[in-house]
Amino acid sequence: MSHPNPSTALARVVVDELAARGVELVVISPGSRSAALAIAATEHPQLATRVFIDERSAAFHALGAARASQRPAAVVSTSGTAVANLLPAVVEADMSCVPLVVVSADRPTELRGVGANQTIDQVGLFGSKVRAFVDIPAPGPANDANTAWRGLVADSIVAATGPTPGPVHLNVGFREPTVPVSDDGRTTSIPYRFATPRVTRDVAMAPANRPLAVPRLEPRQGLVIAGDGEYSRDALADRAAELGWPVLATAMSGMRGGRVITTYHHLLGDGVPPELVPETVVAVGAIGPSPRLEDLVATARTRLRVDRWGRTIDPRRNASHLVAGDVIELLGRVDGEAPPEWEAAWMDAEGDRRAELDAHLGSLEQMSGPGIAAVLNVVDWNALVVASSLPIRDVDAHLRRSGAIYANRGASGIDGFVSTALGVASVQPRTLAFTGDLSLLHDSNGFLHDGEIDLTIVVMDNEGGGLFDSLPQAVHAPDYERLFVTPPLRDLAALAGFHHLRHHRADDLVALRGLADAALARNGIDLVVARVERSYDLGARAQLDR
Repeated sequence: MSHPNPSTALARVVVDELAARGVELVVISPGSRSAALAIAATEHPQLATRVFIDERSAAFHALGAARASQRPAAVVSTSGTAVANLLPAVVEADMSCVPLVVVSADRPTELRGVGANQTIDQVGLFGSKVRAFVDIPAPGPANDANTAWRGLVADSIVAATGPTPGPVHLNVGFREPTVPVSDDGRTTSIPYRFATPRVTRDVAMAPANRPLAVPRLEPRQGLVIAGDGEYSRDALADRAAELGWPVLATAMSGMRGGRVITTYHHLLGDGVPPELVPETVVAVGAIGPSPRLEDLVATARTRLRVDRWGRTIDPRRNASHLVAGDVIELLGRVDGEAPPEWEAAWMDAEGDRRAELDAHLGSLEQMSGPGIAAVLNVVDWNALVVASSLPIRDVDAHLRRSGAIYANRGASGIDGFVSTALGVASVQPRTLAFTGDLSLLHDSNGFLHDGEIDLTIVVMDNEGGGLFDSLPQAVHAPDYERLFVTPPLRDLAALAGFHHLRHHRADDLVALRGLADAALARNGIDLVVARVERSYDLGARAQLDR
């Protein structure tokens, strides 16, 4: 097959190999140097494309889609600072093990390092944050070594998908013309006449197969903390039940709704009750955000942190063993079972605490973050995307229903939230997002895209960073409101109007439930805003703790 110029040939091969290796979505931001990639992706019959104006938002959208679909998704950017804007999403993908494929257009070798317009050093730009980096030089008309292009792309996808998934960076050089003609009016090129067929290339990465170096575990008084990671939730629940070990299920585990402990944040508010002190704790994946879970881990004599992807998740450096492997295999080595009164003590405490919490939540007279999180238990969503700061803490403390939960908890930043939620919603129907006003505003550029995506966003509008009210800055920092709370003083209804979103105001929790359910049943994007007074919210949280 002939191509009108070498850049078009290279772009078509790169894009076709992405499709051949399982990529289904390519998110594009506009640019001249990346034109060949954008055109090739849009013309490819196996790929869906979406266009985001902001590169940072584009990358987070691809990240959200990849996380929800469990398939690699690609983001395409032009050269220069456009590529640097992808860094926050790359960091999150690295830490949360999401297969994000960054494809950046670059200048050819002769235009690098000579002050050419819109050129920075893109080689190795993301450093150790990516699983693999490949720099593909711009081809010339006589370059017939295109079989290497497919191999480089294929190897990158393998690196992105396992055994520890994460981001990869393909930096691709292009000479003009970057549009599919031999003469674009300012640059000419002879056609690229070398064949670029798909080739059979089996590329695989052997999974890590190392024996688990762990001690023999005693069955009595053991418990599992289920976090965010790769493991079989059903198998974990079954094995824990066989052992008589309670499972403390974080919201991110997706295991709520079964026979699990969900009230641990309040159950452990005054420390670990003596009758609930474990001998062995097996913490699976990332277990934040409640520090009280780390307090619980610290009380055990044997403390195992298990992660299938091999991440080191030991913030207090007190793990007796770090295990890179399958938690089901680990628990399969435990011989015997705990005395029945051990699990019963935890389940009785869960029931008592749940009844107390429900009674207190029902007595709250004004809108609050915990109240909003409790309402999410009865709203009919299929997937829930939660912002950092207060929303994820409220959901972790008060959500008890099952469902797919997504949050950018690798780096726990507030950036890219809107775009991540839109990425999840493009894969999961009936997606609801829960955010504060700052996270919404921080990524409002995410609404500037060309897709038709259904999403309901519940906004806790507390006029700034309410989390800081519970931190030492609230007491000791001068100019506290301006430096930390940063009230945005913006009308969210006006924001919704600007972005052509439907806007609703929920004056109470009953109205919030009705508005959220109605929005989930409609097409398009709805903004359901719940106004929260920070002082009342802080008092409500203190009351719940007491």
